[in-house]
Amino acid sequence: MRILITGGSGFLGQALTKALLSRGDEVIGASRRPQKQVGKAASTWVSDLNQIQGQVDAVINLTGENLFTHSWSAARKEVLRDSRIAFTWKLVSWICSQAEPPGILLSGSAIGFYGDGGELALTEDSPPGTDWASALVGDWEKATAPASSIGVRTVLLRTGLVLGDGGLLKPLLPMFRLRLGGSLGRGQFWYSWIHVQDWVNATLFLLDSADATGPFNLTAPNPVRYREFAEVLGSVLQCPVWLTPPAWVLRLLLGERASLMLGSTRALPQRLQEMGFVWQHETLPEALQQLLKK
Repeated sequence: MRILITGGSGFLGQALTKALLSRGDEVIGASRRPQKQVGKAASTWVSDLNQIQGQVDAVINLTGENLFTHSWSAARKEVLRDSRIAFTWKLVSWICSQAEPPGILLSGSAIGFYGDGGELALTEDSPPGTDWASALVGDWEKATAPASSIGVRTVLLRTGLVLGDGGLLKPLLPMFRLRLGGSLGRGQFWYSWIHVQDWVNATLFLLDSADATGPFNLTAPNPVRYREFAEVLGSVLQCPVWLTPPAWVLRLLLGERASLMLGSTRALPQRLQEMGFVWQHETLPEALQQLLKK
């Protein structure tokens, strides 16, 4: 297949691109600065969608500014919305304008769609949350609607916390190795995680499954409470876990962003399980051991 990936230079985009290339697909990477992507996997890089020549079979949309790196000022919220919603509208408009539109759109989303679900087991049928981040994800998903309306098979990748050489572990590992890692607040909230290889495999599985449409939770089938996550990570690194900043400190320091760390989202991959997808890394200890064995 000839596949366009937006956000192909990011953590997930690079992992997915390598997997696509290894199985013989042609990958077009879209980047605002393609000249900086030299050495990164892709068959071709473009800076504008109109530079793409010829038929594209599928589009995988992974573009979106990092939610956590800056405080959520009004201006930052606009940047976060534009990088997801405005860009997705632009991408979908391009898809709809093609003489032969791509047959498939896999579009980035997040389990933040559900907001803070407490102890509830959240599946793809669960309602959206009510906070700002939930509304952001909901609007992001709605931006794909025109593609679906013209018959493009559209899949929404509601991604959990991805473990790999990047993603969630990138900011955590230095703290834990310095013996500064620990639980957050009471640590009883749920973390729905997924190994990066399983995320790649699930995305390829949905790309190739002709009957896959709508939202899919891309998480492992065994979410854990954050306290357990911290204890397992500390055990794998052979580092003690003792520092526990209280929730009020995190809210004071991070403002609204604290909800990303303290919110409880027990998202289960019900639709992937029903379709027979098989995880390589179902349990957290095994996943972290595999990632950190070096």
